[in-house]
Amino acid sequence: MKILVTGGNGFIGHALVKHLLNEGNNVKVIDIKTIKFSHPNLEFVKKSVLEDLRWDMRDCSMVYHLAAELGVISSDKKPLNTLAVNIDGTVNVFRSALGTSVKKIVYTSSSEVYGEAREIPLREESPKSPVSIYGVSKLAAEMYAYGYVKEYGMDINPVRLFNVYGPGQGFEWVVPIFIQKAFNNEAPVVFGDGSQVRCFTHISDIISGIETVRKKGAKGEAYNIAGTGQITMKDLAEMIIKVSGKSLKPKIAGFGKDTRTREREILRRIPSIEKLESLGWCPNVSIQDGIRMTYKWYEKSMGNLELFYED
Repeated sequence: MKILVTGGNGFIGHALVKHLLNEGNNVKVIDIKTIKFSHPNLEFVKKSVLEDLRWDMRDCSMVYHLAAELGVISSDKKPLNTLAVNIDGTVNVFRSALGTSVKKIVYTSSSEVYGEAREIPLREESPKSPVSIYGVSKLAAEMYAYGYVKEYGMDINPVRLFNVYGPGQGFEWVVPIFIQKAFNNEAPVVFGDGSQVRCFTHISDIISGIETVRKKGAKGEAYNIAGTGQITMKDLAEMIIKVSGKSLKPKIAGFGKDTRTREREILRRIPSIEKLESLGWCPNVSIQDGIRMTYKWYEKSMGNLELFYED
């Protein structure tokens, strides 16, 4: 089977591509950045998802659409580009797949679509109220997915990812930021009072979740992919400090225009994963084990920038 992965040179994309190749698939990657490794069953196309993709999809039966302008902070700096790539680019992927041999698309959405939770846990049908341009763009793209399923009968599954982390993630994200601080004997900085609750998800569980949706996901259905271990941001910082063996304490920065505004912070993001569990999936990496493994990887790899992925 030939599989197309947009954004295959990102953090999640790179892990997914390697998994697919190890499973014996032929993989075609579309990305604006050249992929960092080669494989006899890997084809790379340097292209934006805003360009015509119909020819690139002609021989593919499956598409993973990961390409996006990522992150709340990045989207605040480049709102128009975020909206263009995340909405128009996604619509272009769906439209380009029409009339080709593509039978299924898995689209990586985000937990940011929920915004501040109106109910706990967050189920796939829970109310959506994104508070960032990034979250809005992901939700809008999901609505287009629904439209293409409804009007054209396409098989598209949005997967909502919750706080992904793991070896190789770039230093724009909280776990690598905290690890780098501890590694450099600096106190990790926690916004607010550090009581914000998250469920971090190791990259290996993200990949197994995505693959479960590809193989078993019901047509047009969205799925949460998340770890089950709830942790506050202050406790996360303290866990990383403990693993590092350093004598540090988290720095509580509070909210403010020079740190992070309260209006843009989500206080509790706790998902339900019952829907994906019904397909036989469950996360295998606890937050304790995942942080320990991830810290050790960074400790060995900190000097080799080629091993890190910006998105």
